[in-house]
Amino acid sequence: MPIKEFKSGFIREADYDPAEQQLDLSFDNKKVLAYQGVPNWVFEKLSKDPSPKSFWEDNIRDEYSPAQPRRKNNSSSTKQQLNDLFGGN
Repeated sequence: MPIKEFKSGFIREADYDPAEQQLDLSFDNKKVLAYQGVPNWVFEKLSKDPSPKSFWEDNIRDEYSPAQPRRKNNSSSTKQQLNDLFGGN
């Protein structure tokens, strides 16, 4: 599955499953939104757009049906969050 990471901005990661035509977007607030029926060319254009947020707002947000994200919102486990906060293995 292609994944595009963005170094800065509102959208941090785009995870695309071409077989399912599902696009999962991870945002800087740790929220994950998913869209179904998204063609590959839309993912490609999003990945190359200089303003992924604007592209999402104009071409994805209201154009494709919402779906269940493959990863949960704020996907870190509670144990991992505690380890990150307090240190540990």
